[in-house]
Amino acid sequence: MEEVERDVVVSLWGRRTVEWRFLPSVGRSGGIIILWDPQVLELVDSRVGCFSMCCIFKSLHDSFVWGLIGVYGPNDDRVRGSLFEEPRTFIRSWDVPWCLGGDFNVVRLRGRMEAD
Repeated sequence: MEEVERDVVVSLWGRRTVEWRFLPSVGRSGGIIILWDPQVLELVDSRVGCFSMCCIFKSLHDSFVWGLIGVYGPNDDRVRGSLFEEPRTFIRSWDVPWCLGGDFNVVRLRGRMEAD
């Protein structure tokens, strides 16, 4: 999706109390959405790259601050360096614990080629 509207987010989340950030898809590839409950987490900061995005959250319960990085890696070895540099840049920007997740297609593809 190039745009993520509230109706779509609410249908994914299941209730109206939700906030989100997203990295739009390019054609039929990519796209990342991070959803959270603003009654549980406060968004401190966020950044969007070409292959990844990050959100820095603070827990409203105990003020714990942490970062979440979502990645969508294309199946293209030529962008491998750029793909992994984005999360590194995010991690260097804040001294917080991190959670990293997503779709690392370039890693999966490479491993499969080496195994064949």
